[in-house]
Amino acid sequence: MRTAPTEIRDLVQHLHAEGRLRVWSVIVTIMGEIAQPNGGEISMAALLEICTALDIEPQAVRTAMSRLSKDGLVVGKRVGRTAYYQFSVQGLVEYQVAESVIYAAPQKIDDWTFAFAADGVSVNAVQQQFEANPPLVLGGRCYVWPTDVWAQISHSKASDLMIFDARPRDMPIWARGTILPVLNSETCRMISAGCRTLTGFELKPNQAVFARVLLIHFWRRLVLRYPYIEAPIADWPFSQVHRDIAAIYPQLLNLSGTKQAAEARFQ
Repeated sequence: MRTAPTEIRDLVQHLHAEGRLRVWSVIVTIMGEIAQPNGGEISMAALLEICTALDIEPQAVRTAMSRLSKDGLVVGKRVGRTAYYQFSVQGLVEYQVAESVIYAAPQKIDDWTFAFAADGVSVNAVQQQFEANPPLVLGGRCYVWPTDVWAQISHSKASDLMIFDARPRDMPIWARGTILPVLNSETCRMISAGCRTLTGFELKPNQAVFARVLLIHFWRRLVLRYPYIEAPIADWPFSQVHRDIAAIYPQLLNLSGTKQAAEARFQ
C-alpha cells in the first residue's frame, strides 16, 4: 500500500476552490466529527493542527471560534495554558438534529409517489404544506415522495394534488435539469472520487482524521441543504456519494483511532 497525501491535497484544494471559505462552518464539522466521539471537547492546539492541514490560517480559526462563542454555539474553558472548546447546550441541540441526517445509514427506495399541483398552487405553498416531509420538486410542478412517506402524510393534505403511483420510465431533461446545481454536482464527484482513491490506502492517523473532516464537511453541506439523498433517477449522485462515504468511513475511523462512539454512524 501507499500513503495518500496527494488525494487529501486534492480535497483541500476543492475546499478552497468553492469560494470564500466559511471557517466557522469547518469548525462545526470538526466539533461534530472529531470532538463529539471523543468526549465532546477539543483543544485549540488540536483544532489548529487540523485547520493548518486544511490550509486555514490560525487567526482565521481564532476569529471564527470567537464568532461561534459569541453566537452561543460553543463554550470554552482553560486547563492551565490549554484552551478547550465544546458545543454549548444550544449548539449541541442544533448539532444533534443535523447529526441524525448527516450520519444516517444509506437506504434503498423502490417505490415512489408522484403528484402534480392544481393550477395556481405555488412551489412554496406545497413546500410549506409539507415542511416536515419536503418533496423532491421536478420542473416546478411535479412533486415526488417515497411511497411509504406519502402514505403517512397524505391523509389530510392531498386536496390540491393529483397523485400518480406509476413511476415514469425515463426522466426528461426538463425534470433532471431543475434539481441539481452544477456546483453540487462537482462536489458530489469530488467526494466519490476521494472515497474511491483513499480506499485501501495506508493512511497515517492524522491523515485519516483530515480525510474524515474533509469528506464529512462536503457531505454535511450537501445533505443539509438538499434533503433528497435518494431520488427516482438512475444516476442520482447524492445516493452514490452516501454509499461511498458509508463504505470508507469504518476504515477511516479505524486508522484514526477513534473511540467506539462513532462506530454506529452510517450503520
